[in-house]
Formats: sequence, structure tokens, C-alpha cells
Amino acid sequence: MKSEDVQKRKFPWKLIVGIILSVWLLRSFCAESFRIPANQMENTLLEGDHLWVWKSCYGMRMPQTPFSLPFYHDTIPGLKIRSYFSLGIPEIYLFRKFPDRNDIVVFNIPSLERDIPVDRKKITVARCIGFPGDTVSLQRGVLRINGDIVAQPLRAIDAYFCADSVKSVIDSLFLKLNINPVSTKIGKKSLYFLSRYDYFRVKSLLASPDLLQGVNLDRNNFQIVLPSFGEATSVNAGNASFIAQLMSIYEGREVQVRDGRIYDGETEIVSYRFAQPYYWVLADNREMGTDSRSFGALPHSHLVGKGSCVWFSFDSGKPFYKGFRLDRVFKFL
Repeated sequence: MKSEDVQKRKFPWKLIVGIILSVWLLRSFCAESFRIPANQMENTLLEGDHLWVWKSCYGMRMPQTPFSLPFYHDTIPGLKIRSYFSLGIPEIYLFRKFPDRNDIVVFNIPSLERDIPVDRKKITVARCIGFPGDTVSLQRGVLRINGDIVAQPLRAIDAYFCADSVKSVIDSLFLKLNINPVSTKIGKKSLYFLSRYDYFRVKSLLASPDLLQGVNLDRNNFQIVLPSFGEATSVNAGNASFIAQLMSIYEGREVQVRDGRIYDGETEIVSYRFAQPYYWVLADNREMGTDSRSFGALPHSHLVGKGSCVWFSFDSGKPFYKGFRLDRVFKFL
């Protein structure tokens, strides 16, 4: 009887290890929940949304930091020390698949901090709009891909100016239409951040559309040609700096640009075949979001997965009992 009692009281180590290993495998290769950063995808996604992300959609990224403290992505708050152990594991992405155009992708933000593994760099979300070989341009709010105008999300947020002399008129329309935009004062003008949908609602009621004008920021005016994948990209004076930057940061090549040409030592590189695809991503919040306008082309190695649905949402700006957004639970994208 005593030996039977000892067996009954034996700690279930195998069960505990099996559960931990199963959770680790699911989080590493299948799916994981991420909290949406502030202002990144408003109003498509809201701050406080918890997004369910399928990690296997674009392939299988092998973890570089398999040993870490749960619930802490990069650092332990208050202690300012890393929450993971870096073993120097190289970047490996298996069974690679391209995203679909306009996929809402979760990714590690590219940075020049080479001592931080890719899977521990800050995470954010944006819309994938450009693919290898595409020419992407944005001029005065008009997005073109390979020369064709692309319709942008009506919920995408842009900035708009109005003069102080008509501010009261604009504010009365906001009140009438139940619109609550973020705003700030710059000199003798007011700057409003509005979704395109709300802008068109207000514009239709204005005596003159010029009373509320779109802001043409430098970062909203660009043209970029993404390098091809699977074939060599020719180097010319127009793309040498861009190609060299990608080669240096993501391809591990020590190259220099001189007189519009790329050199590896004294050898000129006239074409280059990239080891991975590069994409162009834009946040729906066009004025405050972190996207390719900030860090350039996004390498495939930085993709975490595809945003699938909002499984939980909480507005931290409201009292606890009013903060739950039940209408957003299991909202598919």
C-alpha cells in the first residue's frame, strides 16, 4: 500500500514538460496574440485591440532566442534588462510564402541595432502594399503601384489644415457629424487628423473644399522600386544607394557607394541577386504610423505573421467596467 501511495503522489514532470513544450511550439510556429500599438492602424485597428496572428502564413521562422521569460518581449519593465538569452542563432526562414497585397502584417521593426536579434526587435503592424519588382509611389495622397492608382482604405488617417478664421465652422460640423478628431495648433492654423471617410463627410458640407486642406508632408511624397526576387537586380545611379543599404543591413555585405556605383572593395557590383524578398508596408494612420516611410523596405526575415482577427479589446482610457469593447471581440480582418 505504501509503494502505491508514493506512486500516486509522484509529481507529473512529464505532463508539465509536455504542456510547456506544446505551448512553446504553438507560440513559436503557429499562432500568438499581440497587443496593437497606439495610433498605428487607426481606425482599422484600435489601441487596446489584441490581434490573433497566424505565424505560419508566410513560412516558418526559426526562433533566434528560444529561451526567454514569458510575457516579456524584449526587456523586463523597471529593471531595464533583457528578458531573453541570445545564443547567436542565425536568421532561418523555411517554406517562405509571399503575403497577399493589402494583408495586415505583423513584423519586427527594422533597426540598426545589430546586437538585438530580429525576433526581439520591437513589433508593430501595417498593411503590405508593395512586392518585389513593384514601383510604389505616393504623391499628394495618391498611391500608385506600377503606375496604376490604388484605392486606399477609407479609414486611413491623414492630416488636414484649416485657418483659425474658419475653425469654428469646421468644429461645428465635427459636432454635427459626431466626429472627434485629434487636433493640434500650429501657428495660425489648426491641424486635424481625420480618416478619409470623415474628411469626405465634412467636405461635402463645406461652402468651399479649400476650407479644409490636406497636408502634403515630405514623407508622403516618394517613389521607390523594390528589388526583384529570384533574379538579379541591375545597379544604376538611381538605385545604387538603396540597393547598397539593403545589402549592408540585411544581406551581410560590406559594400560602398562611390559616384553612383556599388563596390565590394575594389570590385564593382553591377547586379545583385537578393537572398530574400523585400516589401513596402504602410500604416493606415498615415501621419503617426511607423512603416516603410520610416525604415525603408521590409525584409521577409522580419515578418512575424498575418493579422487574422481581434479576439479581445479593452479601452484603457475608460473605467474598467466600461472599457471592454464587446463589439470588437472576434472581429475578423
